[in-house]
Amino acid sequence: MSGNISEAGRVAEVRRSTLYLWKEADKDFSSRWEDALEEAADALEAEARRRAVEGYDEPITYAGRVVCDPDTGNPIVRKRYSDGLMAFLLRAHRPSRFRTGMEADGRSGTISINISSDDSAL
Repeated sequence: MSGNISEAGRVAEVRRSTLYLWKEADKDFSSRWEDALEEAADALEAEARRRAVEGYDEPITYAGRVVCDPDTGNPIVRKRYSDGLMAFLLRAHRPSRFRTGMEADGRSGTISINISSDDSAL
């Protein structure tokens, strides 16, 4: 469920090193291990997509305290979206269109940037 071998070992009360030994020695165990990691990655991807597309509620704070509606006492929230996750998902699922540093033919390209210590050069 966590995608973390150490956490899985704690839950199962099995030493991490024992899990790795079983993975090497038992093809069925190894296959189930890989399936579990894929399921955990699928859950992460689904959550990343949800945050990027549907957004998430973020409480508004002022001076380090959550701002609440004076009538209901409920926290006031704003909808936030993750542009970074959106870009990451687009690069992962549409690399030919969204991967940075790639030429049209799929070869790696380079970007040259000249940085000057003189702010007027900006």
